[in-house]
Amino acid sequence: MKYLGILALLFFASTLQAQSFTGHIAFGKTSINYRIKLTEIENQTRAFFSSLEMNAFEIPCQNTTIDKDSLKFYVISDFYTYEYRYLRKSKNLKGQLNVYSNETAQLLNTFETDLTREDIRESELIEKQELTFTSNGFELSGTLWKPKNPNNTGLLFVTSSQSNDRSGTNAEAYYFADLGYTVFHYDKRGTGKSEGDWQSATLQELCYDDMNALEFFSQISSISLADIGIKGSSQGGIKVPFILSKMPELGFGIAVSCPGGTLLESDLNYWKNMNLDQIGITNMDRALSVQKAGYDYLAGNISYPSMLEIKNENLNEDWVKYVWFPERDVQKDYKLNFSGLPYFEKITQPILVIQGLSDQVIPADSFRTIENVLKQSKSQEFKIRTFENTTHSMTYLDKEVPYFQLITPGYLEEITQWLKTVETR
Repeated sequence: MKYLGILALLFFASTLQAQSFTGHIAFGKTSINYRIKLTEIENQTRAFFSSLEMNAFEIPCQNTTIDKDSLKFYVISDFYTYEYRYLRKSKNLKGQLNVYSNETAQLLNTFETDLTREDIRESELIEKQELTFTSNGFELSGTLWKPKNPNNTGLLFVTSSQSNDRSGTNAEAYYFADLGYTVFHYDKRGTGKSEGDWQSATLQELCYDDMNALEFFSQISSISLADIGIKGSSQGGIKVPFILSKMPELGFGIAVSCPGGTLLESDLNYWKNMNLDQIGITNMDRALSVQKAGYDYLAGNISYPSMLEIKNENLNEDWVKYVWFPERDVQKDYKLNFSGLPYFEKITQPILVIQGLSDQVIPADSFRTIENVLKQSKSQEFKIRTFENTTHSMTYLDKEVPYFQLITPGYLEEITQWLKTVETR
């Protein structure tokens, strides 16, 4: 949950034992559900925030203190501060959410929101087990989510881009485990608690980490690879067809926000969308070719003198200030040259491809490009699903309430229904 920052909590003295409260925020046709969990750790009351709609699972709150009759906590995002205020009402809490602008400190909106005491039985809790495995000489750390009512199907989240660790998929891991799936995800090499360096690794090396994770997952869960599938988003999505083609015994794949070309082309497309207003449509084609030279040097496709020559030819252009040129000693990123398209054609397993139609990162026609390649594959069960008004991270844009970054409606339900068809094939 990217926007969660510092949370402060005040609560009445009788909450020293573990308690959980559920609440929701309603506006228009939208409703956000969330949970506040209070527990005692090392003689201090700690609070944890969860919301599937906000892609959050047990985010630890900070600065927890106790008050007799009130609960107060706040969440800070890049642009907004969310202040929750509650008063005790029997076993429940009644209050409101105030949303402030971080830039001006202005109160933007207020929502009524109550909390209801929730009873949790230990027998119903999903079991989480912290584990380590070795891949290519590195010790990697992961979490096994064991459902209370397993359906004997496994799901592994392959790692994604940059320095993202497994916490980014905690909410979805809980969601699918609650449905009965045994789930495994882990920290990519060089992130979280895992050894190694993701920056210097090739994408193929990172894929082999995922493949080693799959073998480990199958062993510890006693679920055959044929009953295990993989899910990846963005850079993780582009890895899905590679892994499926290398491990034909795997059951299925889910590729979300997957480029229909190389990662370099996606980075270039994102740069174009972020700078179109400043540069203008008239100059964009030329500016794009110049920025491509910068990315080509980063990817090891051209020499530094070649990039400088292109840069110097355009130094007098006003738009050149928006172009990024790497330094000579920049660490090369050969992952930029990777494309999943050749591997989509090789797969035999069922695969679900999902793309948001307001995605500013990958090319808009990616899903069509992938679909045309899949038609040439031996996979007889593939599905392409697009969502209107949905971003690269599968969040939707709500102009009426722009204060919350929410998972697009129907996204997880689409995956759930598709998985049911895969299980019964």
